[in-house]
Amino acid sequence: MKNSFVRLAGVLLLIGAVSAGVLAWLNDTTKDLIAQNEAMASMDPAVLEAVMPGSVLFKEEDADFVETMKAENKQFVNLLTAVDASGNVLGKVVRTLSTIKGFNGDIEIYVGFSPDGKITGTSVLSHSETEGLGSRVTTPGFRAQFVGKDASGEISESDFDAISGATYSSKSFLSAINNAIAVYAEYVK
Repeated sequence: MKNSFVRLAGVLLLIGAVSAGVLAWLNDTTKDLIAQNEAMASMDPAVLEAVMPGSVLFKEEDADFVETMKAENKQFVNLLTAVDASGNVLGKVVRTLSTIKGFNGDIEIYVGFSPDGKITGTSVLSHSETEGLGSRVTTPGFRAQFVGKDASGEISESDFDAISGATYSSKSFLSAINNAIAVYAEYVK
């Protein structure tokens, strides 16, 4: 009976170790492909147009500079340069997470800034908000109220129309906008 228990425990341990090894290998093998797919998805023409009208591409900034920014701002994801079809720079784009959790978690957005420091547009990349309620932060009508706002200071809660019944989601979106403004003001402007 004792040998049977030891043998079964050994088999279970072996199965667990092999499974963990396979999962670790799959994670390591697919992480670059997943990152590449996310980057390509963010280059969707609709996203480009919503964030920076007239842009055809978001170029990566210097990796060391971006890493320094990430070390100083935990919600910051990336800084990009928006360019048009001729290669002319249209402005900067900040990719950030909300600093205040929404109803179901973080909201990740792009915020575009013109060279004169105005918000050119926004796009929600990911969220976990309630479908039909908090998810309305992704609608063009809600996002449009931030276009043209000056990036010289935070936008207060009284300066935008929150979604009725979705206060957490609205405040979370606003916190992401304000984090993007903070990044822009500190590192870009």
